[in-house]
Amino acid sequence: MSKKNILRTFCAAALCCGALMVSAAADCAGGAVTTTEVNVRTGAGTGHSIIFTAAKGEDMIVTGEAENGFLPVYINGSFGYMSADYLDVSAVMDVSANGYVNGTEVRMRAGAGTDSEILRVTQFGENVEITGVNGSWYRVKAGGMSGYIRSDYVELGEYSPAPEAGSIGEKVVAFAKQYLGVPYVWAGASPSGFDCSGFVSYVYKSLGYQTNRTAADIYKNGSAVDKSALQPGDAVFFASSSEAIGHVGIYIGGGEFIHASSGAGYVTISGLDESYYSAMYVGARRIAV
Repeated sequence: MSKKNILRTFCAAALCCGALMVSAAADCAGGAVTTTEVNVRTGAGTGHSIIFTAAKGEDMIVTGEAENGFLPVYINGSFGYMSADYLDVSAVMDVSANGYVNGTEVRMRAGAGTDSEILRVTQFGENVEITGVNGSWYRVKAGGMSGYIRSDYVELGEYSPAPEAGSIGEKVVAFAKQYLGVPYVWAGASPSGFDCSGFVSYVYKSLGYQTNRTAADIYKNGSAVDKSALQPGDAVFFASSSEAIGHVGIYIGGGEFIHASSGAGYVTISGLDESYYSAMYVGARRIAV
């Protein structure tokens, strides 16, 4: 969610010999329009289930880089994947989507650049109507005005405020548990599908805490917490066979944590004392304070 903490710079795209060429930036944002009827799928490939079929001429926001010839998109209020063969991609175009501001005191400007006049200062969770994209900027309507906000400060979809009662950590846990059972999707960072770090960053960001995007980089956020001092809402980290830190979840108390598990295939709850997680535990960070 993407997003965000996440600089979603638009990936330059071009058509060459019928194939869509997209730059290898880690995160990107832009616009696209369907050139024919095309299926929106839950993953990057025809083996994934169909969410719905988009009509010819529908616009959308491209939320990331191409994978297996498919682009991750946000269309008609849903996140999904579409074959790049049936999309015209542009860095500047009109789109229609809803979102909300995912940072504090984010500036809304008259043009798509930091040298443009500041029209107003937005607040976290403020709803915006996205009417277009211009590179890494969204053209939006908010507060009775039209202007531009950088895409990394806008979360696509509807804002879900945190519960009012309880400690900060309890709010993090309560918010995270809403997504139990959501499918695991590689590079997913939205309620339509999460990978481990996409889930953790989405939860924290939705509650106003910015983080990095990957598990290893989230480990640089917040402050270190000893395992014996874990509190609900702390991020817990685990090693993998391929890198020092390859997995992250959120501690919920009672020796358990919630995470997007590739093994289970969805957001689930596991125990820190389970053999794998006990052996691969790296440490914890307190981000929500």
